[in-house]
Amino acid sequence: MICVLLCGILLMVVLYVNKFLHRDSVVVAVDVPADAYGTDGVAIYECEMDSLIFGKWQHTTDTTWFRVYTSEPAGEGYFWGREWDTSEDIYESDLMPYGNGWFKWKKDDKKVVEIQMTEINGTIIPYEYDVLKLDVEQLQFKENFSSEKHLFRKI
Repeated sequence: MICVLLCGILLMVVLYVNKFLHRDSVVVAVDVPADAYGTDGVAIYECEMDSLIFGKWQHTTDTTWFRVYTSEPAGEGYFWGREWDTSEDIYESDLMPYGNGWFKWKKDDKKVVEIQMTEINGTIIPYEYDVLKLDVEQLQFKENFSSEKHLFRKI
């Protein structure tokens, strides 16, 4: 039990250092005794999503629309992200932490689940997207509620 607790603390420290250094992915390998996980060797803790999604993205046709997917934990397996549209005279620096423009997200296999945060009556708006393409340069997804496709490029 102590080993599991120490591994969890180590993971939190690595996530904090990763955030401070602005790295794009986190993988921590920890030697654990056989009884900790039922097998000896190395336990690998990896963020629950494909690390390719981390970073800043710009829409390819609506070039004023930006999204950032961070590795900052938001609880319950979600991470924080934010989006803005400069055509509406909104810039990343205008976003108040965890308010309008911020969202919680997680990637499960080929889906991205988002919870949009609004300041109106504390309303939360869930969205689900099918990921059609994700690589080091491009993110393409289809909105499940409208079937509209969006293509972003990493900047």
